[in-house]
Amino acid sequence: MRQNQWALFSGQQLASAYALEADAFGAIAMTPSFNSLISQFSDYEGYLKRLHNDTNHKKIVEELLKNNGIIDTAAPTKQLAQLFCQAQIAACTELFNGWKISSSQLNRDELRLLVERAGAGIINIPQIPVETPVGQYSDSQRQLLNGINVIQNVDTVRVLQILKLLGLIPNLVRESHQLSLGVGNGYRDLYGIHLNPKITMAQEGSSVKLHFETLERQAAHTVLIDNDPIYQDHFDALNEKEKGKVLAMNTDAEESLKELAKEQEVSGLKQRNLVVCLRIDHHMIPDSKKFIQLIGKVIDSNADLIMTIGAGNNLTEFEGRLQCFDEMSAYLTQIGLKPIRILLHGKGSSAEQRNRPNFGQLAYTSYQILYCSLDRNRII
Repeated sequence: MRQNQWALFSGQQLASAYALEADAFGAIAMTPSFNSLISQFSDYEGYLKRLHNDTNHKKIVEELLKNNGIIDTAAPTKQLAQLFCQAQIAACTELFNGWKISSSQLNRDELRLLVERAGAGIINIPQIPVETPVGQYSDSQRQLLNGINVIQNVDTVRVLQILKLLGLIPNLVRESHQLSLGVGNGYRDLYGIHLNPKITMAQEGSSVKLHFETLERQAAHTVLIDNDPIYQDHFDALNEKEKGKVLAMNTDAEESLKELAKEQEVSGLKQRNLVVCLRIDHHMIPDSKKFIQLIGKVIDSNADLIMTIGAGNNLTEFEGRLQCFDEMSAYLTQIGLKPIRILLHGKGSSAEQRNRPNFGQLAYTSYQILYCSLDRNRII
């Protein structure tokens, strides 16, 4: 789904998406390993540091990556299944952010009921006409938009935690000079990417309650790029409000990247060490080589590249996104880099893959992750 089409998401669809994510959390909560998994989230940053220094974990990751850097999750190993459980718990700190849930309610039925009650106020909100400017949204439409931002963030948090649990990207938010392309309203790229999940347990009366939180962080500086004219006013406001922290550019990716390179020369804006393209539209990247070479002109000597793809609006678009990742992986390999591709869907034909996402709904979930540690000297 293209970013300007998120307004087509109705309250009923949003409530269904919340219920699906809650159900997945409830299923994990009913497993014997849940208490061990949940304890990691009282100090999640500390847990990640210990994990990345664990030689056994490093060996597990090496084993996962032995198939030319492709991690196929259709039939996960025990270790991979645990990693995805951790990522889903992290994602649900955003879903339940601010909630206190009794331990007795940590099962599929109770959690779906909780979410159903919480969503009663949005379920009857109709789709927002795509041509309606954000500034003209009614209160109920803004409520729906806020919920859409959350469910997009759930997917974003899940993707980033998969990469962090694999030890592929560091947790150094304040050192990040970020470039994000195809950002829509920019909410995921400014906040969702850097959220730090936190779950604490406390005795309240006769029950133990879990408190779900997300600790917001922001990169040292973020460049946002999206050419949809619907975001022009929003980007202007961001540039004014977040001056010195954000540069939002409302032009085509190629034009914006060239302008960014000039800006770095003139103003001393730092070169990027993190490049993010979440749920990209493959039409944005007609030529993988040219795209990476443009990126190479604005990055530091090394940078982390994170890309994801969604289902597209139809099968043809989904197949276009798969082909884009095929071409991108092939080019990165050709220039001596080592791309990693994580498949978050079942096996079969492209149509069957599109109908078998591991998490969430077709409308908002990520189907594949492409990660690569970029070396500027190999690109330009």
